[in-house]
Amino acid sequence: MQSENYVVFDIFGIKHNDHKNSLVFSENAVCEINNDQFITKIVVAADISKATLYLHNSLEITNETVSQIIDYLYKFLGSMMISLLKNSSQYPNVLLKPTIRHSQIHFLEGKHINFELSDYIQLRDEVSIQCTHSDGNDILNKWVQDVQVPHYTSKNDRYDILFLLLQGKNAVQKYMAMYAYLMSLVREINMTRNEGQRQVVQYVTINCSRVGIALCPSPSTRPGAKSTDTEDQFTALRNRIGHPIVTTCFVDVNERAVNELASIVCCAIEDIPS
Repeated sequence: MQSENYVVFDIFGIKHNDHKNSLVFSENAVCEINNDQFITKIVVAADISKATLYLHNSLEITNETVSQIIDYLYKFLGSMMISLLKNSSQYPNVLLKPTIRHSQIHFLEGKHINFELSDYIQLRDEVSIQCTHSDGNDILNKWVQDVQVPHYTSKNDRYDILFLLLQGKNAVQKYMAMYAYLMSLVREINMTRNEGQRQVVQYVTINCSRVGIALCPSPSTRPGAKSTDTEDQFTALRNRIGHPIVTTCFVDVNERAVNELASIVCCAIEDIPS
């Protein structure tokens, strides 16, 4: 390991905690990377607390190029975290609040680099049933296959909003804010001035299967809705929260609901015209 170039990042929001839900692998996950300009391999710790990105030994690493390399690695991991959110149907009961932070750089002997780390706003906090997967390599490979650095870079501001919304500690407030954000994204996709639940229902209905979520339609609870109108499970939950007069039942906003809504938001960000 001492003969290689690599950069280590801490991953927060998924790290194992004895008193909270967490997503863990049975062992370190490894993914070989082909045809990337900088990365040859990624190793993610079993508790998903660290990611080590191995670089081509042939890279010319200088004071001028190191910032470019680190910036690219941040964007690569940021895009990988989006895939983690989109694939949350594989680990639905884990509260996901992923964030990344550079922690260590190691270059081949003889390279003397002066690098001052800049602050990056990403996803932050701790995760909150431990979900252990024996197929960590397959899951990591799926995350890596979905990485699209140019796309992530072009829509970084929108993804940052999602990441920040996920940091909320009140599940109800977080869910309502995310639904409002989805509504604004759908308005942008449709290039219309008005936001509406009907358009959100249509978008969710079409795109649920895209991220492995089963659509669960029910009669619409939207004020003024027709008796023939239906709504998806996300809109139904939003209306039970926003219009408590329509139900006397306890409204549970759990990790699955938040994760699945985040997956749909990721799809909507992807679909925003560039």
